[in-house]
Order: sequence, then C-alpha cells, then structure tokens
Amino acid sequence: MYKLIILLLTSCFCCLSTTKAQFVELGGFGGALSFNGDVNEGDILSNTNAAFGGFFRYNPHPHLAVTLSFIKGTLEAKDRSSKHNNIRERNLSFKSDLMEFSLIPEFNILPFYPKKSKQILAPYIGIGIGVIVFNPTTKYEGEWVALQAIGTEGQGLEGYPSKYSLVEFAVPVLLGLKYSIGGRLNIALEIGYRFTTTDYLDDVSTIYLPKKTLMNSSQLAVALSNRTEEYTGVVADHLTGTRRGNSNNKDSYLTFGIRISFGLYGKKAYKRKKMQYKINKWF
Repeated sequence: MYKLIILLLTSCFCCLSTTKAQFVELGGFGGALSFNGDVNEGDILSNTNAAFGGFFRYNPHPHLAVTLSFIKGTLEAKDRSSKHNNIRERNLSFKSDLMEFSLIPEFNILPFYPKKSKQILAPYIGIGIGVIVFNPTTKYEGEWVALQAIGTEGQGLEGYPSKYSLVEFAVPVLLGLKYSIGGRLNIALEIGYRFTTTDYLDDVSTIYLPKKTLMNSSQLAVALSNRTEEYTGVVADHLTGTRRGNSNNKDSYLTFGIRISFGLYGKKAYKRKKMQYKINKWF
C-alpha cells in the first residue's frame, strides 16, 4: 500500500515537466464520518456523525492530482444501539472529536480538463497518508470523562503497556466522481475509508482486568472498564479475563460527502495548441 502511495506521488511530480495544463483548486468538504471498531461492532452506518473540512488540490496533469486536506468531525458509537444482545450487555460507549490531516495522490480514470466540454466529468480514485488527532470520552454520571487518562485496560500500570497516543497515522483510500461547471466551479461526490494504526479510537481493545488491578489506577477506571452491570443490574465479575475488544483489528472509519472547489488558472494553464504528454503512451 505504501509503495502505491510513493508511486502515485512520483508520477505526479514527473508530470510537472511534461505538461502546462496545471492548475490548483481551493475548496471545502461537507459530509459525515462513520466509525468502525469494537464499540457497536458491525453496525458502521449507525455510528455516523457530521463532518466538514477544506482542501487544496494541485492538478499537474489531466489524469493526476494531489490533494492536501483537513477534515474535522466526531466519531461516536454505543453498544446499546447494537442489534446483538451480547454487545448491548457490554454497554460500552464513546465519543471523540477527530481531526484529520492528509496528503492524497489521486488518479482520474478519465482525463479531467475543465476547459474542454468533453472532459469535465471524471471518476477518480486515491490513496494517501494522513495524521489523525483524537481523544475518546464517555458519559458517566452525567459528565463527559476522557478515557485515555484513566487507563481502562491497565495502561500506565506496572507490567502493562503505556497509555496509548492520541496522535496516530491513517491511510485514506477514496473513490469519487467530479464534475466541472463552467470550467471554474468543481463539484465532487466522494466516499472514502480510513485505515488507522490504532485500536484505541474507542478506548476498547483487549480484555477485562480484575478490579483489584484497576484499583491501583482509580475507582473511575474500575467503573468505566466494565459497565455491563449498569445494563443488566447483575454483578459482572465473571467477565474478568474475557474479551473486552478485539486487538487483532485496528479501528477505522468511513467518510462520505461532497467537495466543492474553485479552480485557479494561470495565464498559460490552457494553451490552445495540442498538448503532448510524455508520462505514459496511453495518455
């Protein structure tokens, strides 16, 4: 995957010396994020919240573009929303503000050339690299509590891993369809998926620890690690040592929405002479 990202970036930079059809776009994004992880597992579409952002896109070639993007939204999920009884009984929940900064090379399957009426519609795909900033919280006794600092799975205690980072990497993969109106205004419908390097977007990953162990952290760690009793009304000490989350799968999230941008063209961006592309004979 990382080799493909490098290949796309290299292709874009190679284009700089082979064509004068270069232009940039400034625009915004409006849509939604859907969380996919341990909390409310398997029901990604119900874990959806609004998102917005902005982007700068450089188009060095009708088939290629590089987008620098920022997205802000909320990731959220609740076990009580699940269709499965065992997940509802687990009764975990989280909410996290998310910021994503990404650099994504894109390939236009059809050439995108807004100044030519036959090339104003283009499906595209992309894969890139991103940095995400997050901070999972949950509501307890009417107040929002930051979970990373508490260590619900023993993080920070002697003999256990250190507390997880709130800044991680992501690999954005996307598919979209863009259309140019009048050669300047561009609209795109886009869906993307973000693979991340963490399993703690929702603060859930491994097993239930004994209460005696978590008491070395705080009473709050005991209360928020195992919340089954809040749902069933029955003491749930029998869950100690059993699966709380699935550490084999990293958390991820879905993005979908609309991008609207305005094209900025230089004086020599579109010459009327026939253009020669040297990157690939199929272009």
